[in-house]
Amino acid sequence: MTDHLGFSLTQLRYFVVAAELGNMSEAAEKLCASQSTVSSAIMRLERQLGVQLLLRHHARGVTLAPGGRHLLGEARALLGQARNLKAQGDALASGAAGRLDVGFFASIAPFLLPFVHRMTKERYGALQLNVHEAYADRLLEFLQDGRCELAVTYDFLSGDAKFHSLAELPAHALLADDDPMSRAVSVGLDELATRPLVTLNCPAVVHHLEKVFAGAGVPMPEVITATSLETMRGLVAAGSGFALMYQRASHVATLGGGKVREVEIAGDLPSASLGVAMMPDLAASSRGKAFLKVLRSAVSIDHDARSLA
Repeated sequence: MTDHLGFSLTQLRYFVVAAELGNMSEAAEKLCASQSTVSSAIMRLERQLGVQLLLRHHARGVTLAPGGRHLLGEARALLGQARNLKAQGDALASGAAGRLDVGFFASIAPFLLPFVHRMTKERYGALQLNVHEAYADRLLEFLQDGRCELAVTYDFLSGDAKFHSLAELPAHALLADDDPMSRAVSVGLDELATRPLVTLNCPAVVHHLEKVFAGAGVPMPEVITATSLETMRGLVAAGSGFALMYQRASHVATLGGGKVREVEIAGDLPSASLGVAMMPDLAASSRGKAFLKVLRSAVSIDHDARSLA
């Protein structure tokens, strides 16, 4: 079995028009082609299908052969589907309408996605966001297999994807509200490292934090991992350790009833870039460009208001 059909949509169109008009010269005129071109194309179609489609009558035009009568409806349906496909492609290429698959890194989504979703609806009502919330490795898979056009993530999690930075976010520490260290104006990374580090159970994130500690010349502390951002916050609130964060929440309470407090980190730690990752050889669609405009506005508003990511 082969995927090569051997005939074209143009040949089908020539056949349908000739059958409908019953005259090869009139068909050629309507198709803006020469009579010999139309006639030759239909004869090739007959050979490729192995069926005679038209009966040629000298000076009396053409009529449908039995095989042509059976296939005319199928040919019309196929041409109609091709026109619908072209119309949908034109719509996707020319406007911010239809479905856009977007990836969100799991620890960014709770802070940014609700605002972005609302702004998208306000600005582009016909744009439907289909969000894939996941961790770093899965997001890269979604980009590579075409499941997502773009992914909102950090630069250190973008792998080989092309990364467009939208904001630089400094790191801060998250401590339990009743931790004496949480009352300090700032705290050193070496002081924090005397207790366990609570972080996401994501190898790429752990590797990034190892580089942060190594760059500061501080030994990596004991690591406690959690599968969600809220579990991380709960563990910190319970006094299990501290967390390094690039996001800033608008509330201090956790779902378990505890409280956390943000503290600045003394010294010069590298910031993280929040932005969008895409495959290097993929050009953004009109829907993707519209989403990027919304995302850029949302990040700017949040960054100015709360330094959020």
